[in-house]
This record gives sequence, C-alpha cells and structure tokens, in this order.
Amino acid sequence: MSTIKREVGEQGKGFRLQRLRAIKLLLDKMKQSNSNNVAVYAGTEYIDDVYIKSIDKQQVQEIAEGDKDYHSKKSFSFMSEEVKNSLISFLDCWFRHKSDGLYFCFYTNIKVGKERNSEYLKSLGVTLPKSPIIELLMNKKYDEPNLLPTVKKVLIDEYKKQYEDKESDGFLSSIEKMSDELWKEFLNRIDWKFEQEDDKQLEELLLKEIRDQPFYNIDLQGKESFILARLLDEFEKRQNIKDHLGRLVSDAHVRAIFLEVATYQYKQSDPVFELWEKLDPPSDKRNLAEKIISVSNTYNKRKLGTYARKIGAVKLELAQADDKDRAAYQYRIFEACEEKLFEILDSYDGEDVSPDVIDKWLDELFERAKIHLADKSKDYTYPFKNVDTLRNTILELFDSCFLSFDDMGDMNG
Repeated sequence: MSTIKREVGEQGKGFRLQRLRAIKLLLDKMKQSNSNNVAVYAGTEYIDDVYIKSIDKQQVQEIAEGDKDYHSKKSFSFMSEEVKNSLISFLDCWFRHKSDGLYFCFYTNIKVGKERNSEYLKSLGVTLPKSPIIELLMNKKYDEPNLLPTVKKVLIDEYKKQYEDKESDGFLSSIEKMSDELWKEFLNRIDWKFEQEDDKQLEELLLKEIRDQPFYNIDLQGKESFILARLLDEFEKRQNIKDHLGRLVSDAHVRAIFLEVATYQYKQSDPVFELWEKLDPPSDKRNLAEKIISVSNTYNKRKLGTYARKIGAVKLELAQADDKDRAAYQYRIFEACEEKLFEILDSYDGEDVSPDVIDKWLDELFERAKIHLADKSKDYTYPFKNVDTLRNTILELFDSCFLSFDDMGDMNG
C-alpha cells in the first residue's frame, strides 16, 4: 500500500528537538531495563519524527513520536494542522505496520487549545464537545457524545484531502469502515504530551539523565556535555543513510560512546565548519594550472597534469566525509595556507619564478597546514589523517579558487 512520504529531512531547530527526544527515549528505555537481554533502537525521521523500538525476550514495543517545538504559537487544538498531520501519519503507520506493540506520542512545548465552531466544522455537520477535544482524548472521555463523531469526521475528511492528489488513496476505505471500538483502540495508543521541555530545557534534562544511567561512573564526571554532543553527532551522521535501519542508534552504541568519553578517546567536531560555509565565493576563476603558469611560465606541464588527477581523486575522498567535518577540515587548511601565502607575497616581486620556487612554496604551505592541523587535533577530530590527502586538499583549494600565488587580496572574493 502506497502512503504519503513524511520524512522531510533536516528542519533546523525542530530537527534538534527530534534528536534530543530520541536520546531521551533511548536513555529512558535503557534505564528501565535491568537485563542485558533487552535491545533498544532509536532513530529520527523513520516512520515519524522519532522512532524507538525495544525488544525484551519475546516482547516488542515500538513508539512513533511527532515532535512540535513552537514559540510562535501559544497552543494547539485538535483542529491545528500540526495535530491533524500527526494523526493522519499515525493512522497510516498503524495500518501499515499492524503491530500490537506499536504506540504513538504527540510531543510539544505548548498548551492544549480549545476548538472554535468554524464554518468548516459546521459543513461537516458536527457539534463540538464543551471541553477541548485533546483534553478529552488525554483522559479517555469517550462517553462524551460529541467526541468520537467529531474526531472521526474531521480525520476522515483530512485524510481525503491529503490523498486527493496522490496516486493512491492510502488506507481510506479501511479507515472509513472503522468501528467506534477500533477508533478507541487507535486513540488509546496515543500519548499526548503538552507543555513539555523545549530543546534548551531538554538539553539540560539530558545532562542529568546521563548521570542517572546505571553504567555512569567517576571517569565520566564533568564530561556529560561531551557524551551528549557525541550522541547528537551520532544521530546527525546517520541521518543521511538511505537505508532506514542504518539510521538507528542502539543501546550498544550508547554504551560504546560512554566508554569512549570515559577513556579520553572522544574529541568533538571542530565548530569552524560554519566559517567555511560563510566564506564569500571567490571572484578568481582560474584553476590551479593557470595560477601556477601565471607566476612560473616554464612549470612542467606533465606535473600539472598529475596535479589535476590528484585534485580529482581528493574531491572523491572529501565527498565521502560528513559535511561538517569536511568543511572544518578544509577551513583549517585554508586559514593556515592563507596566512603562509601572505608571507610569500611579502617576498614575491611579481616577476616570473622558477619551477623550483613553486615547489618550495607548495612544500611550505603543506608544512604550515600540517602543523596547524596537528595542533587543532589535540582538541578536535578531523576526517583525514594521512599526508597525501592534506597535500592534495591544498591543491584543490587552489583549483577551486580559494588560494592563489598572486592577487592575494582577491583570494576570498
């Protein structure tokens, strides 16, 4: 059965909340379990915003959670688009997976709101309950005569709208045939969490949760923020894996991260990736060969061809790294080379130089960048350690127009 694809990728602040919630649910499940026979998995943008699965012997429980972090709104009512979208997603998930152990959660930092008797609701022929619908659903007040009729008509109408331009109508026919008892079974699977922590509050709570884990020890004291950063990084790096199962982080991963931080093996990612992304596009459009020839007209053409192949190879290497790690790596090399090139410019009179001088300059750039990266590696981690990738990345920075041996004032646009 074809249903609407609801995995929409990164959404900035909202996506950070998803990762934090996934970590929270993962740590909660691990803390609740006193047995090594329990396996726990968590992921983001799989089935819904957050997915958690625990396997305890023959018992399997799954939770699909929709997370809504809002400061621009004061409340959500049952008629809010965010609520209806989540409920339609939950319905699809319920029918698609047909698992007795599957439950849902709607998580938000704002309050429950009251529905208004709009023209739309009048057109559906429903009468609103006196109390907010979500409050009634929270308290399982199915004896309220207007609750189920309103819920059913609104959700069926919303389901039709969401599928009207799709190739399939999803599970519409099955939903239209649902009995009141089946509707209650579905609604009973939803945990409504309103007025919960936003991303900043949740981050503070998680630092305490990390300390409360049974395998937390004295070697981890003061390193809680490192553990959280490493867990967030693990979810982020897995986000672009095409296979959904590959996105899942397990309890085994969490224990390994705790051990990694406890034994001083953890180094955080270098935050300067943001500076790389903010660099102005360079106006110098020459490639590496053109830049070398402009200052050394007799430079060996075959060597330039070798450089071109090395640049092609290193581009493939760089493309394999995580986007942020690659950007930080490139920025650190760039800043070291730029500093050295300014020194070279001071001694360059603008005349044509011999090929040996170009090779000497390239060696000096390499040495400066190697020392700079080695120093930064004391605190941060980088995706490449070998010297060939470093040397070829310098060539690529010339080729992509960020560096040059002349017109130094125009290197960065």
